[in-house]
Amino acid sequence: MTGEMTFSEIMKISIVLPILFVLSIFCLMVVFERMVCFFKYARVNQRLLDKVRHCLKTGNIAEAKKVASHGSGFTAQAILAHLESADLPRNERESLILFYHQKFQMLLSKRLWIFGTLSFICPLVGLFGTVLGVMTAFGDLAISGSGGPTIVAAGISEALWATAAGIGLAIFAAVLYNFFNIWMKQSLARADIFAQEMILMSSK
Repeated sequence: MTGEMTFSEIMKISIVLPILFVLSIFCLMVVFERMVCFFKYARVNQRLLDKVRHCLKTGNIAEAKKVASHGSGFTAQAILAHLESADLPRNERESLILFYHQKFQMLLSKRLWIFGTLSFICPLVGLFGTVLGVMTAFGDLAISGSGGPTIVAAGISEALWATAAGIGLAIFAAVLYNFFNIWMKQSLARADIFAQEMILMSSK
């Protein structure tokens, strides 16, 4: 029974299963690295934004700088840089916002292409295993010289395991790709909106 098979036995079913297993480990490593990066840089502290906003509304730039300097993450760094350039013309401050936006985007989008690549190639790897399984099934059928489900069972099992593993890993990678991209876009949008608000408040 399949349910009683060990991990090593499952890996021996098809030559593509060890390949997909290595790709899945690699995918999990990238997930862990990206999660650490996003939690460190992409999280926007709403309390910090509210404190900075309050300080700007009251005209207390020095206190706003102090609050931003105690914040963590890339948004806090961008806010502090903007506050320290409050005396610059508006167009230069907007250029500064664009600079931090691009820098922030490059930091967060790093290695996300791996998920997109895996979501594309894993079904192809699984399809390759499917073809090998079908070839095995027909090869066994030709050797036996007679029909019957038991003759082709091994080849069909190989094909189905390869297909399922390839599609499963591709779905997982595609979900991760969309998850991190949405998180990145939301973080960038919140940072940009607050940066424009800072310019408006400091221009009054």
